Amino acid sequence: MKYALLSLLFVFSNFFSFSQSFSSQFITMPDGVNLAADIYLPEGYTNEKLPVLVMFERYWRSSVNRKNKDEQPTLYGRGKLFSDNGYAIVVVDTRGSGASFGTRLSEYSPEEVMDAKSVVDWIISQTWSNGNVGSYGTSYTGTTAELLCATKHPAVKAVIPGWSDFDLYRSPVRPYGLIASKFVRKWGVYVRLLDRNRSMLIGSKIRPVIKDSLKPALKDHKENMKVFKSVEAGHYRNGGFENFDYESCSVVRWKKEIEESNVPMLVLTSWMDAGTSEGTIQRLEHFSNPQKVILMSTAHGGWCNASPFSVGDSLLGPIPPMQMQNQQQLDFFDHYLKGIDKGVEEWPLVRYFNMGEEKFKKSDQWPIAGTSETKYFFNADGGLSQTAPVETDASDSYKVDFGVSTSKNNRWTTQMEGPVKNLNNRNEMDERMLVYTSQPATEDIQITGTPVVRLKMTSSHEDGAVLVYLEDVDENGKSTYITEGGLRLIHRKEAVQDEENFNMHSFNEEDVMPMVEGEVAEVAFKLWPTSVLIKKGHSIRIAIAGADKSIFDKFPKNGKPTYEIMRNVSNMSFVELPIVLEE
Repeated sequence: MKYALLSLLFVFSNFFSFSQSFSSQFITMPDGVNLAADIYLPEGYTNEKLPVLVMFERYWRSSVNRKNKDEQPTLYGRGKLFSDNGYAIVVVDTRGSGASFGTRLSEYSPEEVMDAKSVVDWIISQTWSNGNVGSYGTSYTGTTAELLCATKHPAVKAVIPGWSDFDLYRSPVRPYGLIASKFVRKWGVYVRLLDRNRSMLIGSKIRPVIKDSLKPALKDHKENMKVFKSVEAGHYRNGGFENFDYESCSVVRWKKEIEESNVPMLVLTSWMDAGTSEGTIQRLEHFSNPQKVILMSTAHGGWCNASPFSVGDSLLGPIPPMQMQNQQQLDFFDHYLKGIDKGVEEWPLVRYFNMGEEKFKKSDQWPIAGTSETKYFFNADGGLSQTAPVETDASDSYKVDFGVSTSKNNRWTTQMEGPVKNLNNRNEMDERMLVYTSQPATEDIQITGTPVVRLKMTSSHEDGAVLVYLEDVDENGKSTYITEGGLRLIHRKEAVQDEENFNMHSFNEEDVMPMVEGEVAEVAFKLWPTSVLIKKGHSIRIAIAGADKSIFDKFPKNGKPTYEIMRNVSNMSFVELPIVLEE
């Protein structure tokens, strides 16, 4: 509970800014639905025209306390910084949420995107607007900031998507094609309560726009999508829902429109936060918009350190500090919305945190110059090396242990604003997995990019899960989590990757391929991208499991599969690591 309260305070501190000039009003959409908006003008505002920053909020634009309903919001963080530096801020409850009217058939719906365009039309018609609009946010609001580009509205000059959902199916809803029922239920209950005007903060209620407007708005919300019911039914990327599929509610669906907008982006994300880093890299590699990227190693939202090389069972501060993050964002907006040269175009393309070394590095290209995709093969006696196997008939058997877990505070649970902890000693779990470990490195090894694992394997069951962990093993044998990847076995059919499809698997129903008992199949997938220094004397470890009790549901529901991992000259299994040879 203390982390939930801390997270809420963090969220509020990033969303708003203190201002003496505050008002709430409705913005009417073309179909007549009224969206609730709060408008914050800088302290001492004297009728000049200002650049405007807009956020589209799912978790209430603002609230009131029952004991003091007339109190204006007290606002902090980057919002205060923006306001103090001459920006008007508009915060809108998205359709079907907060004090807004309407019904939500999905998150990030095309209808919601078009609402954003109408909101910008309204903003630039106001006397306090100079016609230049930007958007920023974290998590949900980070995604809506990027989706604002899809409107191709000419007033939108720059956006800052932070820790955003680029591909809804892959992250965070059904990673690997699996489902995290506990997590999805928790989030679903949370938003359901919000839609009923209930908050985790005692005495906190939605701020109405006008007296008596809240009751009819909340009545509209009763028909909002039931989150868990919808996700549970939606096994496949292209179906399972009454009103939408995952593709239509993902940023990737709007690639053409976002590119045509040519809106510059400052993208903030973390190696350790669900799949947000993969979305960031896919956007960088495939979207032509001007981009600057900051890849950290923090919990969701950047509020605390998450590098397992620094964080054990206690928390450390953010990297970089929030003040630095906020100042960079102000400079970015000043550059594009005010025309003040802050040297943004000279910033490196990517600033990225290198775990193990525990410091930031920078690059003007991605992948990093000098990167070589290097194969490490599974060998006899749990070995891992660059030498391909020579045996004609060799394999390792693994009976799935459904008790295997990562941590109660992992890359998936942090999506509800919790920390990432207890990933710095994996030895107990390694004993319950199938592991392959290299000899100690004779010199430092730099890994930066997206690892890919290719398994030749059999399974005793048609369905199941394979999870693969990349770990660092120090001189004393202690293993530390670096990153992970996985796949539900029925989704193993590989898709053609091109400028329209960035992923190895479609996750579509028509591409389902059940395993055939005793038949060798290739199961290949990407791990989440990372950057880590494997120090001289340390080893690289690959650990294979069939479950993660800490987050994912069991697959299959019944039985305990046995996997046979091949490692012979005819059927080689290996991991391909992006090793930077020269920098």
